[in-house]
Amino acid sequence: MRDFPNNVSLRQLRAFAEVAECASFAAAARRLYITQSALSESIRLLEEAVGLRLLDRTTRSVALTAAGTVFLQEVQQALATLAQGMRRMGDLASLQGGEVRVVAAPSVLAALVMPCLPDLRARYPGLQVVLHEEGGEAVLRAVREGQADFGVGGWHASAMNLEAQPLLRDRMGWLARPDHPLLTQSELGLPDLAGQALVGYTTDTAIHALLSAQPGLPESVLAPALRVSNTVLLQQAIALGLGGALVPALIARHPLLQNLGFKPLATPSIERQVMVFQRPRRSLSPAAQVFKAAIVQQAQALWGQPGIEAVER
Repeated sequence: MRDFPNNVSLRQLRAFAEVAECASFAAAARRLYITQSALSESIRLLEEAVGLRLLDRTTRSVALTAAGTVFLQEVQQALATLAQGMRRMGDLASLQGGEVRVVAAPSVLAALVMPCLPDLRARYPGLQVVLHEEGGEAVLRAVREGQADFGVGGWHASAMNLEAQPLLRDRMGWLARPDHPLLTQSELGLPDLAGQALVGYTTDTAIHALLSAQPGLPESVLAPALRVSNTVLLQQAIALGLGGALVPALIARHPLLQNLGFKPLATPSIERQVMVFQRPRRSLSPAAQVFKAAIVQQAQALWGQPGIEAVER
């Protein structure tokens, strides 16, 4: 038998999938807007083409055979792939529609992704955007599993099997209330943080992992008296005078933290490389390509800001 016999049609595959879902020829015929006799003929021809009975029929019920159960999974996958292809063709015809799903680290969403949306919405009002906030390996996992068109976050070793485009280098620095004395120093070194009241991130965050890999950290950084899991809590803790924080420069650009001061760490220079990740050998939809290009432009606009540097090509 050929891989895909010429006498098998898309109409027959859709008919089979509908009958399997409805468990009824009458209900499936209504959904397909055809007669029951035409539907029965489509199923008969399909079973003849594959050489196996796919459905067991009685006067009162319809059920999948063992072969039908296996075949249904393949048919549903094929129909879903075709539907995706038609949606992408719609994107090609007009960027006024379509959906883009992006997963990104919290600081990246605030500094790189969200600022792109006003212009994109003005240019493509029909474009639907879904944003998911994740951190560390969760960004990569969402991309790898197809839950997002692309992801944006810091480089991680588990990204080796993904396509990655560097956006910027993001240095760690001291975030504190504007009157904090460390912000006035000409250069800030890691030893200067010894004995400081510090607000750290929880141990499940990518920032904690980045700092933990750095040798020679002061005890105040290794074991802060207070740990938080998100930017809202970080802002409240610093505003209440509970300490400062060692964070990447992109976090300091979060709208909630605009009233705080930030000074990049000079020695040692602790940095992460922020990148766009996508699945290998999978082209982005036109809508996703436009969104990705806007994020790249936004990243380049930040080059030269305190603690934010261009990537090395």
